[in-house]
Amino acid sequence: MDLTLLFLVFFILSCLTCGVMSSGSSSSITSMFTLGDSHIDTGNAVIMAAPVIPVWIDKPPYGETFFGHPSGRFSDGRVIIDFIAEELGLPFLPAFLANSTNTSHGVNMAVGGATAIEAAFFETNGLVSFKLLNNSLDVQLGWFVEQIRPSVCSGSGSEGREEYNRDCLGKALFFVGELGVNDYNFIWMAGKTEDEVRTYVRA
Repeated sequence: MDLTLLFLVFFILSCLTCGVMSSGSSSSITSMFTLGDSHIDTGNAVIMAAPVIPVWIDKPPYGETFFGHPSGRFSDGRVIIDFIAEELGLPFLPAFLANSTNTSHGVNMAVGGATAIEAAFFETNGLVSFKLLNNSLDVQLGWFVEQIRPSVCSGSGSEGREEYNRDCLGKALFFVGELGVNDYNFIWMAGKTEDEVRTYVRA
């Protein structure tokens, strides 16, 4: 994508986000559900990786400038989704894998190292030389559809399914963070040349 066009896309999205937060309509947002990678992960990667591969973000200096201790974030303090939650008057979102009992204000499904493509693609094509966690966008969407939405929208509802879903999620903000960078990172790490990497780009 042309860099100018890419900048315009991000600029417009930023303006829309600022407009929502400053127009007074933010008070109507009562929950937030997020998907993405390490830029907005609030603890899923640590929980998912701990039994499988070594992690480092569960040790200082991570978290020291705000929480005073590691919080599962890839930051020494907060991540961007924390600032958005604060601006909307919402509590920090719990990581989905933490199995929080309080999800009334939303859940964070983002996982550090997440890919847009399924993990099996990289393993089948010999693009990774290490254990790859199955934390793709499809997996995160599955968490929402199969577990989170039924929980948030529990009950039979007095109206049709469409009306009921609109009612229980109508005041929710859905935030999709960065995804896709790790797909290329893993291919580069596999020692592929630039020309080889380009063959994985879909027109």
